Amino acid sequence: MKRLLPLLGIAALVAMLAACGGGGGGNKAPTTTSSQGNVPTLHPGKLVVGFDVPAPAFWNGQLSGTTLKNPSGFEYGLALDVAQKLGISKGNVTFRRAPFATILLPGKKPYDFAMEETTITAQRAKVIGFSAPYFDANQGVLIAKGVKKPTSIADLKSLQTCAQASTTGLDWLLHKLRPAKKPLVYSASSSAAFNAVQSGACQALILDVPIIESQNQKQPGAYGGVVGQIDTHEGYGAVFAKGSPLIPYVSRAIKSLQTDGTISKLTKRWFGFDPAKVPILK
Repeated sequence: MKRLLPLLGIAALVAMLAACGGGGGGNKAPTTTSSQGNVPTLHPGKLVVGFDVPAPAFWNGQLSGTTLKNPSGFEYGLALDVAQKLGISKGNVTFRRAPFATILLPGKKPYDFAMEETTITAQRAKVIGFSAPYFDANQGVLIAKGVKKPTSIADLKSLQTCAQASTTGLDWLLHKLRPAKKPLVYSASSSAAFNAVQSGACQALILDVPIIESQNQKQPGAYGGVVGQIDTHEGYGAVFAKGSPLIPYVSRAIKSLQTDGTISKLTKRWFGFDPAKVPILK
């Protein structure tokens, strides 16, 4: 979701991270099977995973303080699968709320890694660490009811667009599209942006395809629909403190889960749509 600098070079960065095992600088991926005894987590044998809501289909459940009751969803399930690959049992995994804006800041983290639909970018990788990418996510276009369906990128220029603050969608609007009307920016959460589309204050929200598809399915009839995607070659990665020794372990686990089909199954289960069938606007 989510970024602040130009998108140029993201595809190359994602490819590089996938090749070298993440965004942890010179860390080498381990060559032996991980176990609780040698995985460098904050607390030996345990794993703390950061999350944020709302994030339909990625994180479902009821927020309770800094944790989540009855959790489920794509990133929840993926975090547990990663833990299993690390040799950490489900009972030793805890989840801690970490507001999205805070995970992009440099410095120590109160979790081992966060999974919050965070787009890998070169600028972000200067101050935080990334795992190998686990999810492809172009920017999508969710329109308000009654808005004429755009069939090209040029059609978006005349609409009242909006985006969530600190996202790659906002970056694309400001630096690529440059619409006639100043984009509306919602800093609190994606909920405010979705509400603006539902009320008609925003005619077209630019946000990650899986996020808007999930919201559109969650509230059928509330919007004009997901009408297309912009090919930005983006990928999500788990977020770590810069230089975390855990990065190569998690990257290795993610690659294994891609190879054995686990991530593909999670995608089909939680999103119920084929991103490839969302038309690309040109």
